[in-house]
Amino acid sequence: MAERVDHGLARAAADALRNRVVDSELRTRLRGLPAMLQTSGLAATCAFLLSKAKDHDPKDAYWLTAKTLLDEAASAVGVQPDPDPRTMLETITRMTGQQYVTAETRAAMLALWLSRLAQAKATAAGEKK
Repeated sequence: MAERVDHGLARAAADALRNRVVDSELRTRLRGLPAMLQTSGLAATCAFLLSKAKDHDPKDAYWLTAKTLLDEAASAVGVQPDPDPRTMLETITRMTGQQYVTAETRAAMLALWLSRLAQAKATAAGEKK
């Protein structure tokens, strides 16, 4: 039986947040992510996130968010994810229109799962909404 798309996205979000404490900064970043993607698009959203990130610090909320989105977006169109999200952003900006729309749609779907799971983890840890 084929896996449902949302099941794979839930797993990707859970993997991204596994063994991470969802502090208020990360929860806030992930909560606003779906709206930011819808308003600005994938490339602009990831460019913003990377401009705020501490270089290659996987504990940084901005870096983690950009890397997770870009990896999933790349995989959705058959592009091998790069360890450096800045390289991945450059790759995504050179995609065809159809590839970009597919990548952006997949990233938007993942953003919903990241937002939901971050809120659930923060609530479970006793953080206020």
